[in-house]
Amino acid sequence: MTLTRTRGAGLAVLLAGFATAVSLVMASPAWAHAELVDAAPANGQIYQDSPRTLLLQFTDPVTVPPDGLRLFGPDGARIGIGAPVHRVGDDTSVEAPLNGKLADGVYTVSWRVVSSDSHPVQGAYTFTVGTPGSRPAAVTPPGDRSGDAATAYGAARWAAFAGFAVLLGTAFYLAWCWPAGARRRPARRVLWAGWGASLAAAIASGLLYGPYVADGDVAGAFDPRLLSTTWATGLGRALGIRVALLLAAAPALVWLLNRYPDAPDRRTRWTVAAAVLAAAAALAVTWSIANHSVTGEAGGFAVPVDVVHLVAGSVWLGGLVALAMTHVPTRDAVTLRVAVPRFSHTALVCVALMVATGLFQAWRQVGSPPTLFATAYGQVLLAKVALVVVLVALGAAARGWVARHYGAGGKRHRGGPDPHQLYAFYRRLLTETGVGAVVLGLSAALVAMEPARSAFAEHRSTVAAANTAAPANRAVPAVPTPVPFSAGSGPASRGAVLLVVFPPKVGPAQLHLSVLDPNGAPLNVPEVHAAMTLPDRDLGPIPVELQGAGGHYIGQLNLPFPGRWQAVLTVRTTETDQATVRVVVDVSA
Repeated sequence: MTLTRTRGAGLAVLLAGFATAVSLVMASPAWAHAELVDAAPANGQIYQDSPRTLLLQFTDPVTVPPDGLRLFGPDGARIGIGAPVHRVGDDTSVEAPLNGKLADGVYTVSWRVVSSDSHPVQGAYTFTVGTPGSRPAAVTPPGDRSGDAATAYGAARWAAFAGFAVLLGTAFYLAWCWPAGARRRPARRVLWAGWGASLAAAIASGLLYGPYVADGDVAGAFDPRLLSTTWATGLGRALGIRVALLLAAAPALVWLLNRYPDAPDRRTRWTVAAAVLAAAAALAVTWSIANHSVTGEAGGFAVPVDVVHLVAGSVWLGGLVALAMTHVPTRDAVTLRVAVPRFSHTALVCVALMVATGLFQAWRQVGSPPTLFATAYGQVLLAKVALVVVLVALGAAARGWVARHYGAGGKRHRGGPDPHQLYAFYRRLLTETGVGAVVLGLSAALVAMEPARSAFAEHRSTVAAANTAAPANRAVPAVPTPVPFSAGSGPASRGAVLLVVFPPKVGPAQLHLSVLDPNGAPLNVPEVHAAMTLPDRDLGPIPVELQGAGGHYIGQLNLPFPGRWQAVLTVRTTETDQATVRVVVDVSA
C-alpha cells in the first residue's frame, strides 16, 4: 500500500482526531463561577409591606444581560421592573427598582447573570408579601426559550479554537521547519483556511454571545441590546481585540507566503519564528483574559500559564496537521530530511510545556493529593496523566525513527526513508494524533466536571451544589422509595435519601428529607444541601434551607408554578466525599 493511495483515508482519520482534540487543548481549567450570597428580599422572606427594590449580591463581578432579572407575581404573570444596574463602585451587586406596590402573595425572582469568567449563571428564589399562606394561582408556562444560541455559540467557539491551531501550527511549521513550503499551494490553502476560520469564528462568537448568555436563539444575534451587553463584558472586548489582531496579521502572512526565503539564514529563521510565536501569544491572550484563568487561586499567574498552554498545544497539533497534509504527501526527501527533525524537536518542547502548564492547572483544580484520589474529578485526571505517559512514549519512538532515518552522520539510513518507511512514519503521525485526541477528550470531561477544590470545599454554597451533574433521576411516587447514593468507596459513604414534598401543590409546602445508611437506619452526615429547579420554565435553582440533624431534615418552600420539578440533593459524608442526586417531584395546581 502506498502513501498516495491511502492519503485520503489517512487524512480523514487525522482530521477526525484533530477536530476532537483541537478545541479541547484550548480548554482552560474549570473554576467556580459567581454565586448569589445575599438578596433583599431574601429567599423565603415575608414582607408585611411591599419592598421597593430588588437587590442581589454575588461573590464576583457580574454583568446582567437584557431580560436577566425577572419578577413573577402570584398569578404567574411577569411583573415589570426597572432596569437592573450595579451599585456605584460595586460590580458584584445588581439592583432593580420596582415600578409599583406589590399586592399580597408569593413572588418569584428569576435571575441570570454573566460571571467574570464569561460564563452565564442562573438561579431563582421566592418571597412573600402579606399573608404567608397565600399561594399563586395555576398558570400556563410562558413561551419556550429554545436556547439554540448555546449550540451555535459552542460551534463558533470550537471553530475559533480549530482555526487558531491550524493558523499557528502551519505558520510556525513554514517559518521554522519548512520555509520552502510557503510556495506550495496546499500549504497556502491550509494557512489561509486557518486565518479565515479564526476571523469568522471571532465575529460569530461576538454576535452569538449575547443570545447565549440570555438563553435565547440565534435570531437575537443582531439585537442592539444584546450586542451592547456583549461589548460590556470582558469577553466582548477580547473578541474585538482578536478581530483587530487577525486583520493586522494578514499582511504579515502575505509576506511569509511570498517574500520569505526558501533557505533563510539562521538569524532570519529565528527572527521570523519568534515573530510568529509573539503574534500567537497576543492572540492567545484574548482567550486567557476572558475565561476561568482570571478567577480562582493564583489568577495573576494563571493567565500567562494559560497562554503558554494554548500556544504550545496549537504549535503541536497544528504542526502535525501541516506536516501530514502538506509536506509528507510530497515525498520530497530533501526538504523532509531537514523539516522532520526540526518538527520532532519542536513537538518535544511543546509536549513538555503542555505537561508543565497542565500540572499547574491541576494544582489549581485539585489542591491536595487526598482529594485527587477521593474524587471522580481526580480519578479522571489520573487517567489522563496515564495516557500522557503513553503519548510521551509514542513521541520518543517517533524521535527514534527520525534519528534513524534523518539523523546526522552514520545514524541515518543512506538516502533517507523509502516510500514504505515514509508511509510507516505517516501512520505514526496518525497514532500520535489519535492518542492525543483521547487525552484531550479526557480534558473535555474534566472541563465539564466541577473541580475537586471547589466541589468539596467545606462551606460550598447551595447554588454551586445545584449545578453539579446528577447521577440519578427518580420520580417521587405516592409512596416514596429510597434513592441510593454513593459518595465514595467506604461503607460510610453509601446510603439512600428519602424525599417527601407535602403538599405537592402550588403554594407553601414542606420538604421532608431523610438520609439513610445501607441498612435503612438514619445516617448522620456532616452536610446536606437541597434546591428546587423547574427545567421546563428555565427556573432555578431555588435553594431550600434545611433544619434538622441525625439524618432527618425539614425545609420550608413556596412552589410558584405547577410542573415537573427537580429536587437537587447533595449529601456530604466526609470532608472529601459527597454525592448529588436529582429527584423528580410532580407539582399540581
